[in-house]
Amino acid sequence: MRAKSIRLSLLIRCGIGVGVLLCLLSCSVYWLVRQSLYRELDNSLEETASLLGNQVELENGGIVHEWREGMGANHPLIANGLYQFWDETTGDTVRSPALHASNLPKYSGLDGKPLLRNIPLPEGGRGRAVGLRIYPFVLPEEVERMKERHAVIDPRTLPHLLVVARDAEPIHRTLERLKMMLVAGTACTLGLGYLLVGRVVHISLRPLERLTREVRGRAEHQLDAALDVPGELPVELTGLARDFDSLLGRVAVTRQRERDFIRHAAHELRTPIAGLRATTDLALSQTREAEAYRHHLAVCQKTAIELGELVQRLSMLARIGQTPQSAKQEPVDVAGLLTDCEASFQRRAHERGLSIDHRFPDEKVIAGADPALLKIVFNNLLDNAVCYAAAGSTLWISLRRADGRVEMVFGNAAEDLPDPIERLFEPLFRGESSRHDAESHLGVGLTLSLDVVRAMGGTLQARRAEEGAIELVLELPAAE
Repeated sequence: MRAKSIRLSLLIRCGIGVGVLLCLLSCSVYWLVRQSLYRELDNSLEETASLLGNQVELENGGIVHEWREGMGANHPLIANGLYQFWDETTGDTVRSPALHASNLPKYSGLDGKPLLRNIPLPEGGRGRAVGLRIYPFVLPEEVERMKERHAVIDPRTLPHLLVVARDAEPIHRTLERLKMMLVAGTACTLGLGYLLVGRVVHISLRPLERLTREVRGRAEHQLDAALDVPGELPVELTGLARDFDSLLGRVAVTRQRERDFIRHAAHELRTPIAGLRATTDLALSQTREAEAYRHHLAVCQKTAIELGELVQRLSMLARIGQTPQSAKQEPVDVAGLLTDCEASFQRRAHERGLSIDHRFPDEKVIAGADPALLKIVFNNLLDNAVCYAAAGSTLWISLRRADGRVEMVFGNAAEDLPDPIERLFEPLFRGESSRHDAESHLGVGLTLSLDVVRAMGGTLQARRAEEGAIELVLELPAAE
């Protein structure tokens, strides 16, 4: 299923939100205007009802409607008004001239209180009316006359119902026009709002689009470089950019690890392959007896076996740091393994006039290590000592066991040492080659040895010894 577009999703949701707000605003305006118009009409109806109610008088024992006699009346109101009186005692009714013979609805509120409601008018159309109970008005002079006649009448015994109506069509027409204006305004505002929201969304998503182009445009050879994060990137996306840069950093570490492994593999394979070629060249240089060929073939076989083991160990090295099973720990006679490794360097040491001083204890020292990996470390440390030692000097190798650890020190006189001395473990670091036999070195042997020792749970450090000397200190876990 195709993923939703953020732009479209924001546009729809913002549009719905704006539309809902506009509808609520339009409904509120319509309701306020309607209430205002009806409130004004209701006030007018109540004022008219009050005026008409005061024109019903009790006079000479009968009810007089002064507006019918033209006394104190508002003539336009009399002529055009819609109102009707009902005498609740006799049932007689009096209508305004505009009603002719038609009747208005007869009603009032509870206990005769004014009640406003919408009614249909006699001529059709919609109207608004107020119904209430009134009592005749009695002048003070009439009260005196009733007292003289000893016929005082309580006006509250002569209740009348009054209903006053007014044509409400103008209000309804006004409200209809207002409704159409609000609907049209809401539609236009919503359309304009969609355009503005779309523009705002487009501008807001520009940093994300730039970040997307940056990621898409990243070539394979650029995976180990940080992103060119846009300066105006919102804070909501900076975390994503940092996480992506962190991922690129891990990719860079992996790629660097691969390159280091290739260099290490080339470095370790170079010596046995060269030995294998030298042996075959020597065997084929002249015609020999079968026994001589057998001897050279045996050497080649041994070298091939060592190469196979080395390839296997290098494969394990590729996983060093990824799984704890990279190194296989087992008891190893450190002095015995070191003696075997030294045999390969005797000729070169002799050519440079070097001697080796062994400072080993009488008893065996057993370390917990992977013998194949430890052999790689010994070969690198011996190769480094033989190559970089001053010609005609003495190498020293000490071995001891203390505090559950096995410590070995490889020392030699050196004429040029880096500062700081830890630079020896940097990949591809090589000392000045004009003073010793280091021209053929790739500068990865100590780096590889450090990784291998760490994989076996040990440490490898360099330190300055006496004047012009260096010692490489190897520590491994001791084994019983």
